[in-house]
Amino acid sequence: MFNPPTLEDLQETRRANEKLVLRALESKPEWVETELAKTTGLALSHLRAALASLLDQGRVRRLPGTGTRAVYGLADPGLADVPATPLTEDAKRVRDYLEGRADSALYMSEQLRMSREDVMRALSLLNAHGMITCTFVGSLVIFRLKETQALGQEQAPAPTGKKKQVA
Repeated sequence: MFNPPTLEDLQETRRANEKLVLRALESKPEWVETELAKTTGLALSHLRAALASLLDQGRVRRLPGTGTRAVYGLADPGLADVPATPLTEDAKRVRDYLEGRADSALYMSEQLRMSREDVMRALSLLNAHGMITCTFVGSLVIFRLKETQALGQEQAPAPTGKKKQVA
């Protein structure tokens, strides 16, 4: 009798695959996707799923390649590795600012009238809670709320108790 894998099984497998990919990426600055698949022993579909998750987490970035060759390397968005303690007022301000938009830490600091260091501390805390993703545009790091985070907040009932109308 065949028992299909549970969501937990799939997530555990993805996390294990992510670890394999990260170990390989630590050994060399740039990897072509096909070389990475051979080195890790992962099927291309599993490798791509792990890479997509790592890209979303901001731990890996896609680098400029030649032709259609996908090249990947480790990414450093500059976030500190902090525990997921309760959100500070600064973290809440940054989270609220990022609703419906994506931005760099420098521009956020200007718009929120906070120091860049305070913004980075807030982003690090939001990252510890799994609330943000980052994208690299050249050397610029763009932060945004995760879609599930943004959707979850949009679907929360309004304080008046009335439901939001959906267009």
